[in-house]
Amino acid sequence: MIGLLLSLTISSCNINKFVPEGKYLVKKNNVSIEKKGTKIEKSKLSSYISLKPYKESFSSNVPTWIYYKAERNPNSKTWRWLNKTFGREPVYYDRAGANNSSNQMMRHLDNIGYFGSKVTHTVKTQRKKASVTYHVSPTEPYTVREMTYVIEDSLINSYIMRDSAKFPLKEGDIYNAYSLNNEREIITERMKNSGYFYFNRDNIYYEVDSNFMNHTMEITMRLKENDLAYKKYYVRNINIYPDYSVLKMNSKPIDSTTLYVETGTRKRPNYWDFYFFDKPQIKPQTFSRSIFIIEGLPYNLRSVTNTYKALGNYRMFRNINIEFDTVPLANDSVNRLDCRITMQPTDKHSFTVQTEGTNSDGDLGVKGSLSYSNKNIFHGAETFQLGIKAGFEAQKLMGTEQLESGKKVFNTTEFGITTGLVFPKFLGPFSFLTFSRDYQPTTAINLGFNSQVRYYYSRYISTATFSYDWKSNYRTSHVLTPINLNSVKISNINPLFQTYLDAETSQRKKDQYTSHLILGSRYSFTYNSQTINKSGSFIYLRTDLESSGNLLSLFNKTKLVTESEGHHELFGIRYAQYVRGSVDIRQHIDIGDNSWLVFRQFVGLGLPYGNSRDLPFERSFYGGGSNGLRGWIYRSVGPGGYVPTSDDIEKTGDLQLELNAEYRFPIYNIFNGALFMDAGNVWTYYPNESMPNSEFRFNTFYNQLAMDAGFGLRIDVSFLILRLDLAYAMRNPYKNETGSYWRFKKEDNLRLQVGIGYPF
Repeated sequence: MIGLLLSLTISSCNINKFVPEGKYLVKKNNVSIEKKGTKIEKSKLSSYISLKPYKESFSSNVPTWIYYKAERNPNSKTWRWLNKTFGREPVYYDRAGANNSSNQMMRHLDNIGYFGSKVTHTVKTQRKKASVTYHVSPTEPYTVREMTYVIEDSLINSYIMRDSAKFPLKEGDIYNAYSLNNEREIITERMKNSGYFYFNRDNIYYEVDSNFMNHTMEITMRLKENDLAYKKYYVRNINIYPDYSVLKMNSKPIDSTTLYVETGTRKRPNYWDFYFFDKPQIKPQTFSRSIFIIEGLPYNLRSVTNTYKALGNYRMFRNINIEFDTVPLANDSVNRLDCRITMQPTDKHSFTVQTEGTNSDGDLGVKGSLSYSNKNIFHGAETFQLGIKAGFEAQKLMGTEQLESGKKVFNTTEFGITTGLVFPKFLGPFSFLTFSRDYQPTTAINLGFNSQVRYYYSRYISTATFSYDWKSNYRTSHVLTPINLNSVKISNINPLFQTYLDAETSQRKKDQYTSHLILGSRYSFTYNSQTINKSGSFIYLRTDLESSGNLLSLFNKTKLVTESEGHHELFGIRYAQYVRGSVDIRQHIDIGDNSWLVFRQFVGLGLPYGNSRDLPFERSFYGGGSNGLRGWIYRSVGPGGYVPTSDDIEKTGDLQLELNAEYRFPIYNIFNGALFMDAGNVWTYYPNESMPNSEFRFNTFYNQLAMDAGFGLRIDVSFLILRLDLAYAMRNPYKNETGSYWRFKKEDNLRLQVGIGYPF
């Protein structure tokens, strides 16, 4: 396969022989702005270039080469398939196309205030390739001298001019037609949130008076004459169809009911009419938390949008539609609307079966899982989930144990069961109705048990969580877990492995195979500035804070908690006591042409105290793996500058610092590439005699950063992204035998990491 790819790449380098006489392949486009200090963005101008070559890379000519070969072999099914799947039609330089791009750029310059600017192009040709340069000669931009809003109706004027400081174009700014379009959207939204159901952006127009001498403009906003657009509408009735379908649209409902609800901050009485085509499957009062449209109040687009979002959180519906019909005028001459909400249910029950082969650092295995979901278990849009998984693995053993276990194909088994229940509301001792309607909350209860039977020991893990999830706005979300229980029980330790543990001097390593209990709370905050269906740079931030053991420590002097070997236990299991926090920041920078610069900074700190000397193994920080330091295997880095004597024990720490950077770019079709670099490490909080130099120190930590770099191939098949990252580990966190941190001559520097989705 590698040889085939190499031969294709070499063959495609000689692509010039296929180019027809007088034609030139577009190799590169440049935009040159002759005047310095302007606010013109080159990337915006480049977006109007129609003759765009594919980004240069080691294989950029392969798709075009396939196209040429297919053209010369029209009867070959193989070449036709290759061309359909991977081929790319060549992009030739064309004067008319380049002139069209220049004209598009000039229109854009007019729209951003540089009226009358000129754009020309020149082309350089060499060996059947063309490099095109677009020369931009901008004029002096026009600025806005005065903005005037002529709105005769005083009520409408108050709605439009409310908080006018947020309008994007202001006096003194350079004229920008795009900003005026944004202003129209803002005004339209304000009008629709104030009851003007038929108002739209086309009702707004601008008159522009320019002064050629001083390059200024006077802009006047006016409203077109349209009686319907300026009528204020009020909601009369709300009719709800929870089991609607197209097949039943002409049928008569078999059941109906009216629900009395008090909505809004003033608890306005509303009567919602429900209509069912089949036996009701959901309780009408369920919708009191998800419908924001209020009878008797003006039509409000924001309430409609919030209703869509809230109903969309109910997994039992696949299609939701909200429509309004005008009502004939009554004696009071008030314009009214009837609201109709239709929802098409999805299948209540669903099953999923999965099987997969595993390869954990050379240990081969197989796993299978079965999951069941009920999307409306208590007829209130509650979701119940049940999952069962089982797996077998052939782990490498040592010495005589390897011979003794050699008769068995698999020497490690795993079995787990999880169950969860999600309520589309807050459950608790207090009334959260107003809070719930605004924040789209859920309450989740999860229980789990996992059994891992290995040759050397058995591990039994029990979990239980009770958590709240809500959104304060479309960018921020919160998860509060007041109850977070995790119990790990170690038993059936092999005598040989027990001897190894007894001889081990590192308590941190011993604790990995010691029973322990975590009982505490956790809070997570997430901020994401990415806008759905819009491209552009964005920031992602996640912070986590948790604590454990503090409540249990209050019972240390009671019979509930016992003392053993200098620490306290509950039901014979030592409980962990610590606080732990982390911050994960990611910057995604759009650099155009579907290319991105992505940076990630992660800082985590855990402070064990009281009943714990170290963080529990599963709550410790670690380095390595497909989503972190990709030059190392999972949990194999650090801690600190400690020089490992064996690779058998997974390495963890109480503190982590990690920095990642990626340049992501398209290759062709479903194939994308990335150049990346990772740096980081983990450290212990306290000094550890068995692991010298493992603790964090401000004057040495920067010398203890492991580093790697590499190339990644990402295959995007719409429903998932398969990621292959080839990383080169180039710097250890400790000095080697020559006194250097760098490891360029190591034979095992290269590591292939396989993952699903992006690493960050």
